[in-house]
Amino acid sequence: MSLSSLQLDAFLAAAKSLNFSRAAESLFITQSALSQRVKNLELTMGATLFIREPSQVKITEIGEKLLSYCQTKDTMEDELLLNLTSKDRNELAGIVKIGAFSSVLRSVVIPSMSSLLRKNSKVQCDFIHEETPVLPTLLDRSECDFIILDYPMNSPAIEKHLLGYEEYIVIESQDYTCPNYIYLDNSPGDTATEHFFNAQEGSTPKYDRRFMGETYGIIAGVESGLGRSVMPLHLLTDRPHLKKVEGFNLYKREITLHYKKQSYYSELHKQVIIQLSDK
Repeated sequence: MSLSSLQLDAFLAAAKSLNFSRAAESLFITQSALSQRVKNLELTMGATLFIREPSQVKITEIGEKLLSYCQTKDTMEDELLLNLTSKDRNELAGIVKIGAFSSVLRSVVIPSMSSLLRKNSKVQCDFIHEETPVLPTLLDRSECDFIILDYPMNSPAIEKHLLGYEEYIVIESQDYTCPNYIYLDNSPGDTATEHFFNAQEGSTPKYDRRFMGETYGIIAGVESGLGRSVMPLHLLTDRPHLKKVEGFNLYKREITLHYKKQSYYSELHKQVIIQLSDK
């Protein structure tokens, strides 16, 4: 039995987007043509690859295994082509997508990856900023190759590496006085303030939340005297308009790198792990 490359391409596009319409558009074919290719692949394999529900498309367990195969196959082909065409056998090439929440992405991930990207101009690295609750979904859908969370995911299908810790403190404006019960967060789903106070000794103080959209919006808001915030200590560096509020215990959160387990990892994949893990 051999698998059709056209059918595999249709499956891969559908598996990544979990949307047959968008998958068809990405391949410049009609949705009915894509559906027929996926159906023929299912007949060839004798297995169901997708469960089609009224509101969503889900990939089956066998579909997940085929997705891993397709991704490994593409990675190996890319590396082979690079080795055949490149004058420098040590040169890296390819596309890698790294997702992280804003405080880590801007201050840790991008600086960590910069030397690798400068040395390897054929590497395209897409940095994806999302709130922490969204990132596991992006990894699951293969919209990110790596994600960085402030907690470790527990899944047998996921590899993880502890990169370090973020130390959280309370900050306020150096220049303006603001009510000590107003705390600025990214959004209603941001749990940093809640977890910080839960980790303190004694009862949790009452506080009102205001939402600034993202980490650097929070910093601008605190500098402008709009409220206090629970923020990573490293973000205070070179910010003379912010100060630490005393009287709170330091709170640490794990910073953990996650990626899907695969039977084969490209050299680019390995180098990304090294770059992000380098202390």
